[in-house]
Amino acid sequence: MDASLAQINARIDASLKSAGDAALANAGLTPTKAIRALWHRFATLADRPDKIRELVTGPSGELASDERDERDRKLALAREGATIVSRSLAARGIAVPEGYEGLPYEELREQALLERLRERGLDA
Repeated sequence: MDASLAQINARIDASLKSAGDAALANAGLTPTKAIRALWHRFATLADRPDKIRELVTGPSGELASDERDERDRKLALAREGATIVSRSLAARGIAVPEGYEGLPYEELREQALLERLRERGLDA
């Protein structure tokens, strides 16, 4: 064996190994190629341990209950971005034209800024 190579040994359930080997073969990979690629990815993410955990455990990972709640709260706010902007404009007495609810946040923001410029006569 080449002195510059290292060997990795791991114990996994036999049925999991068989299923994984079949999935890798279906993708045109060997276990060795897959492990090399995985380790390469880990090395490129060395300064981002959160990304490594996400890669290994999936997007939800093993977050604590309060972290999961905070993530879910932020996702819910992001999903209702257009509604938040519409409500904010309406609360300030700015008429929200029909169809604005479906626009992306950045476009809604731009429309609101243009409306403010028009009110001041600076839209030319």
